[in-house]
Amino acid sequence: MNERESARPLAWSRIALGGLFLLRTTPLLAPLHLPFTLGTYPLLGWPSSGWHGAPVSLAAAPSLVAAACVLRTVSGFCFMIGYRTSLFGVLAGASGYFVLFQDPFGFNATIHLLLQGAFLLALTDAGSALAVRPAPVRNPASSKLLVRAFLASIYFWAGFVKLRRDWFDGRTLALFQKNGAISGVFSDFLLHAAWSRSLVACTIVTTELSLPVLLLWRKSRRFAPLLALALHASIELAAHPDLLGWEMAALLLCLLPLDAACESA
Repeated sequence: MNERESARPLAWSRIALGGLFLLRTTPLLAPLHLPFTLGTYPLLGWPSSGWHGAPVSLAAAPSLVAAACVLRTVSGFCFMIGYRTSLFGVLAGASGYFVLFQDPFGFNATIHLLLQGAFLLALTDAGSALAVRPAPVRNPASSKLLVRAFLASIYFWAGFVKLRRDWFDGRTLALFQKNGAISGVFSDFLLHAAWSRSLVACTIVTTELSLPVLLLWRKSRRFAPLLALALHASIELAAHPDLLGWEMAALLLCLLPLDAACESA
């Protein structure tokens, strides 16, 4: 398998994340009336007359913010189709953060991961395959290692912040269930009693703290992305948390053991 073919998994991640980038920052999903689609018309972060809490030193003129929203969208599209991937990946992330700084109360992990993901893949060989303008192949194995390290850091900190008594005994999950953040037949079955809530909480934090090692250790990194996908699928069924799980799945896509190249990358 040549180097360009070994870069294809990275391209899959680029296309998937770029698609989610556009879905989350434009009104494409607005007809579905999902909670996270509020404020995406005409584009996410579009300037309005209301106060958004922007620091005085970072507040920009409405016309400049609107231009940044358009630049973010155009850059996200170019990034997705693989036209000057590195350039437009960086521009998508930079313009996205510029818009986000105008509305710090609108910050959430989903948007943060989208922008960081664009930056991340712009630094890899994600634009070397399945692209309108393929970039020269540099080192796909190093690119995948960078993605692994990034994902490992996310899982580590996600698990680390849960090392609390009120998480391990299930009280936090009970609060989420009470206020409706976690609902549905699946979650009601899993969280029906105090012991089951504690068991689920311990399973989540154990999985999150294990994934950094499993993703980076050569002997386990083939099945680690599958374990991570199972975790996100379970959370999605129980909580429907915006598009965060889908974004993580997009980044994990380049690490899935779908061909022989994954064994050596």
